[in-house]
Amino acid sequence: MDENISKNESIDLDISADKMSVSIIFTEPINNGSLLTKSDIVRNLNGNGIRYGIDENLIDELLANKEYGRWFKVAEGEEPQKGVDGYIEYFFTTDKKSLKPKMLDDGSVDYKNMNLFETAVENQTLAISHPAVPGKDGMNVFAKSIPAERPKKAPALPKGKNTKILEDGVTLISEISGRIFYMDGRVSVFPILEIMGDVDNSTGNVEFLGTIVVKGTVLSGFSVNAGADVEIEGAVEGAIIKAKGNVLLMKGVQGGGKAVIEAGGDINANFIESSTVSAGGNITANSIMHSKVRCGNILNLVGKRGLFVGGKAVVGSKIEAKVIGSNMATVTELEVGVDPVQLEEYKQAVQNIEKYNEQYKETEKVINIIQRVELTKLTDEKKKMLMDAIRNKIVLKSKINENQQKVETIMPRLKQKNGRVSASNVIYSGVKVTINDAVMYVRDDLQHCSLINNKGKVSVGAL
Repeated sequence: MDENISKNESIDLDISADKMSVSIIFTEPINNGSLLTKSDIVRNLNGNGIRYGIDENLIDELLANKEYGRWFKVAEGEEPQKGVDGYIEYFFTTDKKSLKPKMLDDGSVDYKNMNLFETAVENQTLAISHPAVPGKDGMNVFAKSIPAERPKKAPALPKGKNTKILEDGVTLISEISGRIFYMDGRVSVFPILEIMGDVDNSTGNVEFLGTIVVKGTVLSGFSVNAGADVEIEGAVEGAIIKAKGNVLLMKGVQGGGKAVIEAGGDINANFIESSTVSAGGNITANSIMHSKVRCGNILNLVGKRGLFVGGKAVVGSKIEAKVIGSNMATVTELEVGVDPVQLEEYKQAVQNIEKYNEQYKETEKVINIIQRVELTKLTDEKKKMLMDAIRNKIVLKSKINENQQKVETIMPRLKQKNGRVSASNVIYSGVKVTINDAVMYVRDDLQHCSLINNKGKVSVGAL
């Protein structure tokens, strides 16, 4: 290189791929070449389209304290800021599934103060809708706007029965005093019907759109059917109890093989014996004996006994107990990891397919027999019979396809849940455990263990 050649100080630019930052590196001058000024650097940046986020204070510092051969970020864009999604604020507990009865010092269970049911007074605020807060657009170094992600709008206010949306459009209040009922994304308030004594011949069967509270016993042969919740302070005999919401049985049920307890939500009972019980949510009890149980989520056996023995339980998620089965090897069946509601729908769809296929075959036989006769020779009655059969065939085919589609939809879901059975004390021999598609017959007592499905086999592990 000719030692007399002079070269001015220069910079190189590095623009990030996302166009959100620009860095420069200085190349020192040669043979008294001229130095860059702030204006030179800014002009260079502008000439390359860089017009936003230039840090002129940093440029001043770099010029005052020159450092060659190192990259410096001199321009930076502004990232877009996401807004806040709209949401509904509730002024009551919407998730009751985590609630369990309180254990008392003596090992018993307090079913009286569970706060499973919440009440509202007239004009009480139940929910408020908070609108979405818009975000802030960003800007890259080329002064091009970067739109912020749009936040989600608040869901519609969950207006149900006996509730009202105020003129402000964002506040949901109760129109009456009663019990708050939250299901299927709707908030309703239902009046409370109190039966001060027993449900017997003096009351007859009790049916009410709201919540029913029975202060006494529900005798055998009678029924209580509520559009919301049911709370029974006395015992339940061989009766039928149905609620779209939760069921609370403070003294439990001695069903005598006749009692039926159904809840769209949770069931909480002191004990359940010789009954058929079904809940869309959780079932919690001190003991369950010789009963048929369907539970959509968790079956909790708590309290002093924490016992499940005899009968069968089909549970969506898991079973937690102290003792399962008995030292008499009482036949006890547990099926976990399958949503019992979907299982019933699946079984019903399979049965429907078989039934409609049989009807379809019979209809085809009728059509074939009639069509053997020339159409011109058919009587009006036979023609009508033929047309009715053809129409029926089309309807049956549609029903078969509909149920087949249901089977194909439900089948994968039946295999998705990971079930678990836990016993803090013992699982006795004589218990049959099915977890998803894995089956175990307990031959020897299992102490302090959990059972899970491990690669198609029921595996025994620690709690």
